Amino acid sequence: MPALQPTTDQMRAFAKDEHDGPIVMINLLKFRDKAQYKPEDSEHGDDISGAEAYDRYAEGLEELSRDPSIGLKPLYAGSAHGFLIGEGDWDRVLVVHYPSRQHMLTMMRDARYQKVHRHREAGLLHQDLIETHPMS
Repeated sequence: MPALQPTTDQMRAFAKDEHDGPIVMINLLKFRDKAQYKPEDSEHGDDISGAEAYDRYAEGLEELSRDPSIGLKPLYAGSAHGFLIGEGDWDRVLVVHYPSRQHMLTMMRDARYQKVHRHREAGLLHQDLIETHPMS
């Protein structure tokens, strides 16, 4: 089912999961045709695409990737061009590594992340976010 944010139950389960090792998050992204900023956002009224708004979010994440307490490491980003197996309607795929789920939770609580998060909300129509554990 298309979603933009995790449910309370999903966040609770993610935070309480006992897996203590690295995680890789696979992001399947679908953008709005036109960004939809909230009236209180300074960008409200900007005439840009959802992809452009999301790119602003990605620029903010780039700063966070330099902070070892967050440990964010983008591994891959690319446009979705079709399906060999299955079907869907995604615009972009983003794969991100974190040393642990606690690193990701630290990022989500960080004031810098909170500041750029509005670009994500303005740009995304919906996404799937898949947690994976690297196989040894």
